[in-house]
Amino acid sequence: MKKILTVLTAFTPIILLAKLSVEQPTIATTNQANQPTAIHMTLKNNSNENLNLVMLETPIKARLVLHGMKNGQMTAITEISVPAQSETKLKYGGMHIMVYDLAKPITENTTFPLTLFFDNGETLEINAKAVPPQEMHLHQ
Repeated sequence: MKKILTVLTAFTPIILLAKLSVEQPTIATTNQANQPTAIHMTLKNNSNENLNLVMLETPIKARLVLHGMKNGQMTAITEISVPAQSETKLKYGGMHIMVYDLAKPITENTTFPLTLFFDNGETLEINAKAVPPQEMHLHQ
């Protein structure tokens, strides 16, 4: 029991520092290279401050753009807000991440590595699971 408490105590600072988490990151599969696709997920903010997703990176040859809706049209945005003690869903018909200029198609059951950068300096490295577009809503 003492060993378990020692291990848990050792990880407590790491757990307390983690303000953000991601649930169910998915990317829609594509049929060919250069076909645009989207990434959806839920961003959770466990801190007492409002945070913003401000930048994205991937080691895959692609261009990533934060997207939202304005007057019923998809449009590029500069940040996605994640309110304190709340969550923000990136989903079809709302805010999401667009992926353009892919060198290769995204195939089912693969993953797409992605780093999310927030305005408080926190970064999250995630892997979005590739699923057929018609299944994207099942993972939200």
